[in-house]
Amino acid sequence: MVFNDQDFMLRGQAAKELYAIAKDMPIYDFHCHLDPKAIFEDKPYDNIVDLWLDGDHYKWRLMRANGVSEELITGSAPKAEKFRAWIETVSRAFGNPLYHWSHLELKTVFGIDEIIRAENWESLYKRLNTILSGGQISPRSLLALSKVRFVGTTDHPLDDLEWHQKIAADETIDVTVAPTFRPDEVFVAHANFPKFIQALADKTGQAINGLDDLVEALDQRIAYFASQGCRASDISFGAVQFLETSPEHLKAILTKALAGQSLTEVEKAQWQSGIFLELCKLYHKHGLVTQVHFGAVRNSHSRLYERLGADSGFDSMGDQVALADHLNRFLDALSKEDKLPKMIWYTLNPTYNTVLANTLANFQANESGTKSQLQFGAGWWFNDTKTGMLDQMIHYAEQGLLANFIGMLTDSRSFMSFQRHDYFRRILASFIGKWVDNEEIPADQDLLTPLIEGICYTNAETFFSN
Repeated sequence: MVFNDQDFMLRGQAAKELYAIAKDMPIYDFHCHLDPKAIFEDKPYDNIVDLWLDGDHYKWRLMRANGVSEELITGSAPKAEKFRAWIETVSRAFGNPLYHWSHLELKTVFGIDEIIRAENWESLYKRLNTILSGGQISPRSLLALSKVRFVGTTDHPLDDLEWHQKIAADETIDVTVAPTFRPDEVFVAHANFPKFIQALADKTGQAINGLDDLVEALDQRIAYFASQGCRASDISFGAVQFLETSPEHLKAILTKALAGQSLTEVEKAQWQSGIFLELCKLYHKHGLVTQVHFGAVRNSHSRLYERLGADSGFDSMGDQVALADHLNRFLDALSKEDKLPKMIWYTLNPTYNTVLANTLANFQANESGTKSQLQFGAGWWFNDTKTGMLDQMIHYAEQGLLANFIGMLTDSRSFMSFQRHDYFRRILASFIGKWVDNEEIPADQDLLTPLIEGICYTNAETFFSN
């Protein structure tokens, strides 16, 4: 049995036939954290550490678990030593998706088809850097290699979107790169809230003294993003919360927050409820898909967080009270006004998969013909593993229509991460193939081909285009 050959992770003839359909489909990567400036400038990489390890907190987290010094992870150690520490770590990471992703990346991007071993680190380092020295591997070449047709970046709401404009005007760039509206700082729990509100007022010329003023200013920014090709918004919450409130009470919270006064946890939750309702109404107005990531406990290791900052590998799954109650009431409040936008909900805690998939099924009714307008998003972050992906699809299928699923995304800052789509497609083919082998669904290519093509690409293309 050969590791990482063309039948990698595929068991049974049905799985192999389904993967043959999936493997060459293009990619619609509707949520990531790639830098549009890097795409436009398209600078070739000259060192594998910059391409493979820089900013990758997935890898940093794993290296810490292997007892690697922080100097070799985020410090100023020589690049060769950082690479050695990474190879020594990943060579032992059996069962972790990084073990699979790394082998897929070496094979697909660099043509290196060998098992990663600690003793081979120096040979790999030299060969990879020799390949990079040819100047052929750059952000755009990596997008082309993976047949990426669409990239949805994540962007600050006050961004001028200069690099998106330059990309759109460059006829040599054949991938669509669209901004995504990410207004984290409009929530009062954010430390930068007062500065953001002032900056928003300055940007829009809209004095912000109450809720109506704030909504008007946000409406201006969302309209601008939409004019620049934006198709989606995004937000991340520690918990989904819905508390009844009023415009008067929200104005009082706004006044208190802008004055620098401390807010209670209840007031923070009320603001999250109220302002997110207003944002969703604006997303509905402008036709933006609303993405909601929830359930992260962030920056838990306070000493290293103070030293390294956010997104450094110190986050974890969270839990919450009464998810079903809060989510049902929030969605119903939008539905009552017929202002429910298309949405994608991602949970970081898989124990909520059944509750989330089941609750979203309550609000699928629409007269526009949109298939599964409320999407149960793919396994996110700690769940983009084999187990996490399978569990998400099982619950999606049992509580809704898996055939309408918009599939995988990278949610990554690395141009190497598109191999995650291949990983997902292999898992998908094996998952559906097992149904075929167990005679739970027909072995009918006329039925299975559009199912696989839809989940891999066409469902997302349709969902974000209409």
